[in-house]
Amino acid sequence: MSDYQAVRRLVYERDKGRCVVCLRAVTTGSVHHRQGRGGKEPHRLSNCLLVCGTGTTGCHGRIHANPAWAYENGYMVRRLGVDTPETVPVRYGDLMVHLSNDFKETSHA
Repeated sequence: MSDYQAVRRLVYERDKGRCVVCLRAVTTGSVHHRQGRGGKEPHRLSNCLLVCGTGTTGCHGRIHANPAWAYENGYMVRRLGVDTPETVPVRYGDLMVHLSNDFKETSHA
């Protein structure tokens, strides 16, 4: 199993099999990279979210079609600047949560 496959499994587990945007159960969702895949260590746990759809459909498509909204809710993190997926909270329902890379700790913002 590749490192990315292991991270995908952890993302499904951490997000309890639900899309982080609409909170619906996901059976064929995708893993969204908050800071894109072109940066350093793109597959770290804090950079990945479980979302329904693909990059053009469902909530995954909504994230890419509405970047201002996605940045505001932490679904996307800018590559330029000092922000990282570890420092930018992400919306899970009514909560804004900081994600860690060790799977065990998250904190509410």
